[in-house]
Amino acid sequence: MNIRREFLIGVLVVVSIVLLYFGLSYLKGVNLLQKQQKFYGVYDNAAGLQASNPVILNGYKIGIVKAVHLHENGSGKIVVEVLLRDANLLIPRDTKLEIYDADLFGGKAIQLMLGTSADLAENKDTLQTGISLGLAESVKQEIEPLKQKTTQLFASVDTLMTNIRKVLSSEQTEDLGEIFSSLKNTLRNLERTSGELNGTLANNRGKISNIFDNVESISNNLKDNNDELSNAIRNASLITDSIAKLNLAGTLIQVNKALNGVNEITQSINQGDGTLSKLIQSDSLHTQVVNASHSLDLLLNDMRTNPKRYLSFSVIGRKESSTEFSKSELEQIRIEIDNYLKNK
Repeated sequence: MNIRREFLIGVLVVVSIVLLYFGLSYLKGVNLLQKQQKFYGVYDNAAGLQASNPVILNGYKIGIVKAVHLHENGSGKIVVEVLLRDANLLIPRDTKLEIYDADLFGGKAIQLMLGTSADLAENKDTLQTGISLGLAESVKQEIEPLKQKTTQLFASVDTLMTNIRKVLSSEQTEDLGEIFSSLKNTLRNLERTSGELNGTLANNRGKISNIFDNVESISNNLKDNNDELSNAIRNASLITDSIAKLNLAGTLIQVNKALNGVNEITQSINQGDGTLSKLIQSDSLHTQVVNASHSLDLLLNDMRTNPKRYLSFSVIGRKESSTEFSKSELEQIRIEIDNYLKNK
């Protein structure tokens, strides 16, 4: 009886230990009665990852971190053992175990990022690893450049204030009061001028309106006569093109040659060369012509009074008994004499 009681006590203790182990494992998220998969990951930094932290796939918890310990080779790297509850889950060989922040309080978890490789990882294989920046790290990285810029800004502001203090403390700033007073007067004058300008515009509003009306009328006239203006401009363009096509250079050269010839003729006349020069510079020809005309008048008068002395024939039906020539007969004789002299 005593042996059986001790046996029962031993069996009860063993069962209790087994139940306790199963219970603790279950509380840790490990179901020993379910077939599971185990994988390993090697990290340079565990980033605060601990055992029992969840393993997440697409927002769903599929396993836990079973253990976290140093690598056996003494390199200081961290080995993480991961248990996946679903033994049927296909894990590609390039799947990645990435540590990330599970909450705002710094709790860590592993995110299972399935790869695209056609080769599948086997149980207890070592997968690729990575660490994503947590919220605190992200904020820190965002704030760090801002902190540096703020530091530079405060340094610049400090330098500016120092320079302003030096300027205000110098002797050259004693006239600042007068400068500001002058500036105030300038602004007051500007305000007065603006008021006067507004009054002028208000008093001459009608005239200004008429000016704009006239401008609008002119623009309308230009618009209405746009075709005529275009024709005028086109005609002017044709005239200028025609002038441009003329050989003005050749014409001017010919005119210049003609003027040179006229100058040479004028110079020859002035120098007394040739018949024309003698006619212009000497009055002997005029005197001879006057004398000849006078002699011709005397001859005609003598012929009129004594016609038989010079002519013994009848002139164009003249009667024999007539002793004098008529005026018409004398005029005809004059014409005959002029023709004879020209032919001579």
